[in-house]
Amino acid sequence: TDDWGVTPAELSFWSTAPRRRQLADMADYLVLMAYDEHNRFRPDGPVASPQWVEENLRYLLRFADPHEIVIGLNFYGRIWDPDELDKPRAVGLGSLVDLASGGEATFDPETGLDRVELSDGRHLWLETPEGLRFDLIDEYGLAGWAAWRLGFDSAAIWEAVP
Repeated sequence: TDDWGVTPAELSFWSTAPRRRQLADMADYLVLMAYDEHNRFRPDGPVASPQWVEENLRYLLRFADPHEIVIGLNFYGRIWDPDELDKPRAVGLGSLVDLASGGEATFDPETGLDRVELSDGRHLWLETPEGLRFDLIDEYGLAGWAAWRLGFDSAAIWEAVP
Protein backbone atom coordinates (compact mmCIF):
# COMPACT_ATOMS: atom_id res chain seq x y z
CA THR A 1 0.00 0.00 0.00
CA ASP A 2 1.08 3.63 -0.08
CA ASP A 3 2.37 3.46 3.49
CA TRP A 4 3.92 -0.02 3.37
CA GLY A 5 7.47 0.06 4.68
CA VAL A 6 9.44 -2.76 3.08
CA THR A 7 12.11 -4.30 5.26
CA PRO A 8 14.90 -4.64 4.31
CA ALA A 9 14.78 -1.63 1.97
CA GLU A 10 16.72 -3.43 -0.79
CA LEU A 11 13.67 -5.69 -1.27
CA SER A 12 11.32 -2.77 -1.89
CA PHE A 13 11.09 -3.64 -5.60
CA TRP A 14 8.82 -6.55 -4.66
CA SER A 15 6.15 -4.09 -3.56
CA THR A 16 6.88 -0.98 -5.57
CA ALA A 17 8.04 -2.11 -9.02
CA PRO A 18 4.92 -3.60 -10.63
CA ARG A 19 2.79 -1.10 -12.47
CA ARG A 20 -0.50 -2.49 -11.30
CA ARG A 21 -2.73 -0.68 -13.81
CA GLN A 22 -0.58 -1.89 -16.73
CA LEU A 23 -0.60 -5.43 -15.37
CA ALA A 24 -4.38 -5.34 -14.96
CA ASP A 25 -4.78 -4.08 -18.55
CA MET A 26 -2.64 -6.95 -19.89
CA ALA A 27 -3.86 -9.84 -17.75
CA ASP A 28 -7.18 -11.62 -17.45
CA TYR A 29 -6.65 -12.05 -13.71
CA LEU A 30 -4.30 -10.75 -11.03
CA VAL A 31 -3.60 -12.94 -8.00
CA LEU A 32 -3.06 -10.88 -4.87
CA MET A 33 -0.65 -12.61 -2.49
CA ALA A 34 -2.56 -11.53 0.62
CA TYR A 35 -0.14 -13.21 3.01
CA ASP A 36 3.45 -12.94 4.25
CA GLU A 37 2.75 -9.75 6.15
CA HIS A 38 5.41 -10.99 8.57
CA ASN A 39 8.28 -13.28 7.64
CA ARG A 40 12.01 -13.56 8.23
CA PHE A 41 12.53 -10.05 6.80
CA ARG A 42 9.65 -8.49 8.73
CA PRO A 43 9.61 -10.69 11.81
CA ASP A 44 7.32 -11.40 14.67
CA GLY A 45 3.73 -11.11 13.62
CA PRO A 46 0.91 -12.92 11.82
CA VAL A 47 1.15 -14.18 8.26
CA ALA A 48 -2.01 -12.29 7.31
CA SER A 49 -3.81 -10.16 9.86
CA PRO A 50 -7.42 -9.51 8.81
CA GLN A 51 -7.08 -5.72 8.50
CA TRP A 52 -3.80 -5.97 6.54
CA VAL A 53 -5.36 -8.38 4.03
CA GLU A 54 -8.27 -6.05 3.38
CA GLU A 55 -6.06 -2.95 3.18
CA ASN A 56 -3.94 -4.61 0.50
CA LEU A 57 -7.01 -5.72 -1.42
CA ARG A 58 -8.44 -2.19 -1.36
CA TYR A 59 -5.10 -0.86 -2.59
CA LEU A 60 -5.11 -3.25 -5.58
CA LEU A 61 -8.71 -2.31 -6.35
CA ARG A 62 -7.45 1.18 -7.15
CA PHE A 63 -5.73 -0.34 -10.19
CA ALA A 64 -7.79 -3.39 -11.18
CA ASP A 65 -11.45 -4.29 -11.43
CA PRO A 66 -12.75 -6.68 -8.76
CA HIS A 67 -13.74 -9.38 -11.26
CA GLU A 68 -10.07 -9.52 -12.35
CA ILE A 69 -8.70 -10.19 -8.85
CA VAL A 70 -8.10 -13.59 -7.28
CA ILE A 71 -7.25 -13.28 -3.59
CA GLY A 72 -4.40 -15.52 -2.41
CA LEU A 73 -4.99 -16.84 1.11
CA ASN A 74 -2.59 -18.46 3.56
CA PHE A 75 -3.10 -22.08 4.54
CA TYR A 76 -0.28 -21.67 7.08
CA GLY A 77 0.89 -19.67 10.06
CA ARG A 78 4.26 -19.23 11.70
CA ILE A 79 5.78 -20.17 15.04
CA TRP A 80 8.25 -17.63 16.33
CA ASP A 81 11.26 -18.37 18.54
CA PRO A 82 12.38 -15.11 20.21
CA ASP A 83 16.01 -16.24 19.93
CA GLU A 84 15.71 -16.82 16.16
CA LEU A 85 13.16 -14.37 14.78
CA ASP A 86 14.82 -14.60 11.37
CA LYS A 87 13.96 -18.31 11.21
CA PRO A 88 10.22 -18.66 11.85
CA ARG A 89 8.70 -22.10 11.30
CA ALA A 90 5.75 -22.34 8.91
CA VAL A 91 3.05 -24.85 9.82
CA GLY A 92 -0.37 -25.61 8.39
CA LEU A 93 -3.30 -23.83 10.03
CA GLY A 94 -4.68 -27.10 11.42
CA SER A 95 -1.39 -27.83 13.19
CA LEU A 96 -1.15 -24.21 14.34
CA VAL A 97 -4.59 -24.39 15.97
CA ASP A 98 -3.68 -27.69 17.67
CA LEU A 99 -0.41 -26.26 18.96
CA ALA A 100 -2.11 -23.08 20.20
CA SER A 101 -4.52 -25.08 22.35
CA GLY A 102 -1.63 -25.80 24.73
CA GLY A 103 -0.60 -22.16 25.12
CA GLU A 104 -1.79 -18.98 26.78
CA ALA A 105 -3.67 -16.62 24.45
CA THR A 106 -3.86 -12.84 24.74
CA PHE A 107 -5.80 -10.72 22.24
CA ASP A 108 -3.51 -8.44 20.21
CA PRO A 109 -5.59 -5.38 19.20
CA GLU A 110 -2.97 -4.26 16.66
CA THR A 111 -3.39 -7.42 14.55
CA GLY A 112 -6.93 -8.42 15.54
CA LEU A 113 -5.70 -11.90 16.46
CA ASP A 114 -4.77 -13.80 19.60
CA ARG A 115 -1.06 -14.03 20.31
CA VAL A 116 -0.35 -17.37 21.95
CA GLU A 117 2.61 -17.94 24.27
CA LEU A 118 3.76 -21.57 24.20
CA SER A 119 5.26 -23.31 27.21
CA ASP A 120 8.68 -23.62 25.51
CA GLY A 121 9.01 -19.81 25.05
CA ARG A 122 7.95 -19.67 21.42
CA HIS A 123 4.82 -17.83 20.31
CA LEU A 124 2.39 -17.58 17.42
CA TRP A 125 -0.55 -15.56 16.20
CA LEU A 126 -3.64 -17.70 16.11
CA GLU A 127 -4.70 -17.72 12.49
CA THR A 128 -7.49 -20.21 11.88
CA PRO A 129 -9.28 -21.79 8.92
CA GLU A 130 -12.43 -19.90 9.93
CA GLY A 131 -10.46 -16.64 9.85
CA LEU A 132 -9.39 -16.97 6.22
CA ARG A 133 -10.86 -14.01 4.36
CA PHE A 134 -13.20 -15.89 2.01
CA ASP A 135 -15.80 -13.25 2.90
CA LEU A 136 -13.93 -10.69 0.82
CA ILE A 137 -14.76 -12.55 -2.40
CA ASP A 138 -18.48 -11.76 -2.19
CA GLU A 139 -18.05 -8.45 -0.38
CA TYR A 140 -15.85 -7.00 -3.14
CA GLY A 141 -17.06 -9.10 -6.10
CA LEU A 142 -13.72 -10.84 -6.63
CA ALA A 143 -13.07 -13.51 -9.25
CA GLY A 144 -12.18 -16.15 -6.65
CA TRP A 145 -9.40 -17.36 -4.39
CA ALA A 146 -6.09 -19.18 -4.48
CA ALA A 147 -4.00 -20.51 -1.61
CA TRP A 148 -0.46 -21.11 -0.50
CA ARG A 149 -0.13 -24.06 -0.35
CA LEU A 150 -1.51 -27.56 -0.67
CA GLY A 151 0.14 -29.70 1.97
CA PHE A 152 -0.62 -27.04 4.57
CA ASP A 153 -4.34 -27.65 4.11
CA SER A 154 -6.56 -29.56 6.51
CA ALA A 155 -10.14 -30.79 6.67
CA ALA A 156 -11.03 -27.71 8.72
CA ILE A 157 -9.85 -25.44 5.90
CA TRP A 158 -11.99 -27.23 3.32
CA GLU A 159 -14.97 -26.99 5.68
CA ALA A 160 -14.41 -23.22 5.89
CA VAL A 161 -14.53 -22.78 2.09
CA PRO A 162 -17.90 -21.23 1.17
